[in-house]
Amino acid sequence: MLQTLRDLSRYVRGHTRAYLLGIVMMVANAFFTTLTPVIPGMAIDALKQGTMTVAHMWLYVAAVLGTALAGSIAMIVVRRSLLAASWEIQFDVRRDLFRHFARLDADYYDNHRVGDLMARLTADLNAVRMFVGVGAFQAINTVLLLGFTITRMARLSPSLTLMTLIIMPVISVTFFVFMRIIHHRYQKVQEQFSDVSAMAQENFDGMRVVKGFGIEDRHQGTFRSLNDEYIRRYLALTRVDGPLGPLMETLFGLTVALLLLVGGRYVLGVGGNLTIGQFSAFVFLFNGIQWPLIALGWIANLAQRGSTSWRRLREILDSEPRIRDNDATDLGLRELRGEIEFRNVSIAFDGVPALEDVSFRIRPGESVGITGRTGSGKTLIANLIARVLDPDAGTILLDGIDVRRYPVAVVRRFIGLVPQEPFLFSDTIADNIAYGIPEADHETLMPRVVRAAELSQLDGDVRDFPQGYATRLGERGVTLSGGQRQRTAIARAIVRDPRVLIFDDALSAVDTQTEARILEGLEQVQRGRTTLIVAHRISAFQHCDRVMVLEHGCITEEGTHEQLLEADGWYADMHRRQQLEADLEAA
Repeated sequence: MLQTLRDLSRYVRGHTRAYLLGIVMMVANAFFTTLTPVIPGMAIDALKQGTMTVAHMWLYVAAVLGTALAGSIAMIVVRRSLLAASWEIQFDVRRDLFRHFARLDADYYDNHRVGDLMARLTADLNAVRMFVGVGAFQAINTVLLLGFTITRMARLSPSLTLMTLIIMPVISVTFFVFMRIIHHRYQKVQEQFSDVSAMAQENFDGMRVVKGFGIEDRHQGTFRSLNDEYIRRYLALTRVDGPLGPLMETLFGLTVALLLLVGGRYVLGVGGNLTIGQFSAFVFLFNGIQWPLIALGWIANLAQRGSTSWRRLREILDSEPRIRDNDATDLGLRELRGEIEFRNVSIAFDGVPALEDVSFRIRPGESVGITGRTGSGKTLIANLIARVLDPDAGTILLDGIDVRRYPVAVVRRFIGLVPQEPFLFSDTIADNIAYGIPEADHETLMPRVVRAAELSQLDGDVRDFPQGYATRLGERGVTLSGGQRQRTAIARAIVRDPRVLIFDDALSAVDTQTEARILEGLEQVQRGRTTLIVAHRISAFQHCDRVMVLEHGCITEEGTHEQLLEADGWYADMHRRQQLEADLEAA
């Protein structure tokens, strides 16, 4: 809990004025709220003593109304300042979380379910807001009300006040025991909620697959089981959380009975001296203290939930990207010419080598192809150049400088990577293509967008759509075919005008005729920039300056397209196979 308060204090400090104003107004509210019950007691004594007049009665009425109104105004200011600040704090935390998400590596999302992350951004973040807003407000308000109330009660009857305070340690111990159980069960509830959210998100994304296999009933059964477990855990939490209120009411009922027994004797002059008005004021004050004491359970509940949820959010904020700027980063490096060199680069996953002692050099403006069997390490090379990953051994140089010395943003800005499985946003085609150029407005971008679409052989398809480039795509770009999505990704990379272009099997979803047209269009783009083409089709390398063949993470063949055909190795054998397939298709 203390760690949670320390962590959140930096967000609260940004709203110090709102919190200070709220605290001052809560002091005023507590003063007037606890003064209101004392006034009727004074009026009762005046009536008993026969000194009450009509004028005095109206003064007492005005005093009650005035104190109640002053307390209400103070509370309105509290809610408009302190509770409003809690929403702004929630915005600040959400902003920091989203900013941190953008810094994390791609493998973080490979190892964490999106549904779980979304649950933390919604349910957990809301629990934190309740903690710093409603929880803080009620905690401070409860302390102030208790302080003012007990002080006024002690002035009326110290012995009765002491008797009522005897109950409080019992309440505190009861809360402590219940809160430990609530904390454990609430954590279980949030974990199950993450499982439910994750399955829902995965099913929404994979709905076509689910329907394609006709297994809706199976998934509904699995979801029902997860949901039933979530309900079971929440009911287990409610069985502990629910009795707190009734338990408090029972303890208060016991205290009221004791007050009536002992206070009544004092009014009768047995064991003490108390007027009817004073006893009435004491009872009124005690009735006013019931909600603050009952609120202790609710506050403790909010605190436990907020602390648990904050720890879940801290797990995200404490996760650091492996690829990031550090003390070795040279912030003065702002440009790239496009020279790439691998020196004895090796990388392994779970102890299994993926690349072993790979060395090569690509000159600026050179076009190089990489091919090989599935799993030979082709995509790894592309990701290492774009610094999606760092090697375990060896050095990767850009323009003769270790890639790790470049700021990550510079490397990503000057390298255009077209992935094998492109991701498109639920936006217009034009905005998807122009995604990497946020500094220009739509009208300025359109000529470049259209030119990039023409080079990627997408323009003709787009013009057939009723709204053209303004066509809004569905979730993950489902409006387009696989080939259209890949060509959109190619246009997105081209429009940025990068120094290095990397196509990671980006033509696999298009037919050979479209591939030929795309490659012809890319010849114009490749001039003056370094191009790396990763592909299985040998036809993609006919215009490359040279080609490398990977086998089990090692370069086994290297040369021009013609040289590799003459060498009669794996490359030539694959070329013959693909030529035969093309001839059979044509026949």
